[in-house]
Amino acid sequence: MMLLPGKAIRLGKIFRKNTGKTVIIALDHGRRRGPIKGLENPRKTIELLIDSDVDAFMVTPAVLEKNYDLFVGRTSVIARIDGTGTVKGPDETDDRLIASVLRALKLGADAVSVMVWIGSINEADNLEKLAMVAEDCFNYGLPLLAEVIPCPPHLPDKYSWENVAYGSRIAAELGADIIKTFYPGSLEKFKLVIERVPVPIVILGGPKIEKIEDFLKIVYEAIIAGARGVAIGRNVFQAEDPIKVANAISAIVHSGTSAEEALQFLK
Repeated sequence: MMLLPGKAIRLGKIFRKNTGKTVIIALDHGRRRGPIKGLENPRKTIELLIDSDVDAFMVTPAVLEKNYDLFVGRTSVIARIDGTGTVKGPDETDDRLIASVLRALKLGADAVSVMVWIGSINEADNLEKLAMVAEDCFNYGLPLLAEVIPCPPHLPDKYSWENVAYGSRIAAELGADIIKTFYPGSLEKFKLVIERVPVPIVILGGPKIEKIEDFLKIVYEAIIAGARGVAIGRNVFQAEDPIKVANAISAIVHSGTSAEEALQFLK
């Protein structure tokens, strides 16, 4: 796949050269969920995780602007540029832009990300947003990550591989360079998704999973199926030891360590 030089260079910062994969720590929850556990103070959370074996952080432009010094010479940064749909508001799928691609570029971001609530009553607005951001990303040479969430009323089963593939393929067709989406529950089903989407897919973590071994198994299966990495938030920063969990995830993604072997990183 041929890419613009700007996109190729920046994607090369997000995806590790020797593995072609990435571990992204998502810390963009505050724009939708407020000061949740583990992310009460974004700077402290970044300081805690910045030297773990991860490749990029996803934050809002405002958080990047106030904490850019922590990222210099360390990791890549992906700027989340939408966020008007809050979890306590009238409709979390009404997710409009909160910043421009140009602002993200000026702040030093290596990519931007937007939500795509596929199947929602706001689907058309979400897709138009994605396409317009993709055009700006083309003009500025900045990669675009689309977070694809199948949702009611038209796609109520967000873990259905058909729905995940449907939304992910549409996002790719509209210009996304990376897809962040759900793991559909089994290695075999996720392979079907990978086969139908022509851009790299990273799996999202979602709500905190009670047993860490169950979460690491999901990461391992996704990588074996062909995922190009992960974009994980709460399952890292709400963990008992976020650094150890981040390093365990990285071992699976970049070294092919099994879920059982990765548990050794937690000791």
